[in-house]
Amino acid sequence: MAAATPFFSVIVPSYNRADIITLTLEAILRQEDADFELIVVDDGSRDNTEEVVARLHDPRIRYFRKENGERGAARNYGARQARGRYLNFFDSDDEMYPNHLRVVREFLAAHGEVEFLHTGYEVINGAGRVVHEVCDFPPLTNELLLHDNQMACNTVFVRRDVALANPFEENRALASAEDWELWLRLASQYPFHSISKCTFCLREHDGRSLNTIAPEVVRLRDELFAHLMAANQDFARRYPGKVPYFVANRYTFITLTLALAKNRRLDTLRYLYRALRADPTVLWRRRFLASIKHLF
Repeated sequence: MAAATPFFSVIVPSYNRADIITLTLEAILRQEDADFELIVVDDGSRDNTEEVVARLHDPRIRYFRKENGERGAARNYGARQARGRYLNFFDSDDEMYPNHLRVVREFLAAHGEVEFLHTGYEVINGAGRVVHEVCDFPPLTNELLLHDNQMACNTVFVRRDVALANPFEENRALASAEDWELWLRLASQYPFHSISKCTFCLREHDGRSLNTIAPEVVRLRDELFAHLMAANQDFARRYPGKVPYFVANRYTFITLTLALAKNRRLDTLRYLYRALRADPTVLWRRRFLASIKHLF
């Protein structure tokens, strides 16, 4: 049975995943470190998620249902219910390996209760084969986040007091980048520690949000992302001179997405211009050049 104040709170937001959530929850319940609670936040599902979760008779499971508000809102809701010292936000369609919590506990025992940290992971395709491994990190990964988000949300652990003071952005327009925005916000304030061990697998499937995102959604998302980081004073202090670099990269992500769509030529040109205005050195970056190539 979980302690009244478990060390870990694993928060699983879910929306219409009744068909696959059982495997995810069962894998979490097989952890080698059993000192955790499992908080399932049903984000307004229209299927029988509640019934499916209820079939797992384990006292560590706490089920909550709320109106649909996207993953950022669901994770924040779960964080407010959490009793653990460290929070881990785990997606409802991936598999946690048995060592996930144990290796984090061992790191914290050796290094103290740091503000936030992450592990590594594997990417597995529909045939069950490992196609990519993301486990080779430097001790601190603050700088890596400036260029790309290699940290799947499932890998990151945040101390509860830090998580409550720094919630996920709940604007729906940021969906699918709300985790990267938070990691950058936290990395602007604290060291981001890494553990170079694989502790879960990300399963590729057609229903993943990143596989179904439309060009206009990308445009709105990265426009907002650029605005949020440009307005973040901690980000500017932690990454001096890099705000234009980051903003230009968000614009070129938009340009490449629009250029590949083949029907947004004027919008593509407009964002290429905005990228150049933000940071002229973007002219030599791969996405800028690829956007030009696909535009003509």
